[in-house]
Amino acid sequence: MSSAAQFVHLRVHSEYSLLQGAIRLKSLPDLCIEADMPAVAVTDKNNLFCALEFSVSASSKGVQPIIGCQIDIQYTDPKVGESLPKVAPIILIAQSEKGYQNLMKLNSCLYLDEDKRGFPRVDHIQLKDHSDDLICLSGGPDGPLRSLIEEGQIDKAINYASNLLEIFGDRFYIELQRHPEEDGLPALEQQT
Repeated sequence: MSSAAQFVHLRVHSEYSLLQGAIRLKSLPDLCIEADMPAVAVTDKNNLFCALEFSVSASSKGVQPIIGCQIDIQYTDPKVGESLPKVAPIILIAQSEKGYQNLMKLNSCLYLDEDKRGFPRVDHIQLKDHSDDLICLSGGPDGPLRSLIEEGQIDKAINYASNLLEIFGDRFYIELQRHPEEDGLPALEQQT
């Protein structure tokens, strides 16, 4: 692999993200090598089932495994008449062994503290209690920030981002992604 800056995927859902990911862990390292990617993050939805298998498989092929998880977080309190709080995903990536331990604790919180209807999620208190050595990505197009902005709740979105910034500091990143409806944008970028 070359020494120039290279692209690294931070949002890969494997076969362990039921109905969301199809990539087989055994083939992922070879795909990374073909694409000249030195590392890749697997961030399955609400689970770490693949962490050990992925780490061994990627490391054996010379690809740095990055362990993360897409975790559903409660971002609003239920309003009067609503039975459930709103939840949306964020991405958490372990920076170290301590971060991995915190990621495992948060995964336990997902299922030990699930609501009566069985929807796994963590709240801000749990997130704050287990945030050391974790990098937080804002959740992208399905995340809480987009949901709040789409609902016209700009002040709440700013407050929510501020809360994550307070918890994670310089380990919080707002995700920006292109979407299919942005036809022509790359051509416009080249013209400017």
